[in-house]
Amino acid sequence: MSNEVNDKAISTLIGKPSRVYTTGDRLTEDFIPDRVNIELSESGKIVKIWIG
Repeated sequence: MSNEVNDKAISTLIGKPSRVYTTGDRLTEDFIPDRVNIELSESGKIVKIWIG
């Protein structure tokens, strides 16, 4: 897992379309440029947050 920090403020993510999923879930392959994707571990901890 990367410890890289994105310089984008969390507040810029509020109000964007979003998708929350668990690692290993099947995802659609549609690209929505401003969608916030939040990946959770099986225990419910955030693994990754990405846009697209």
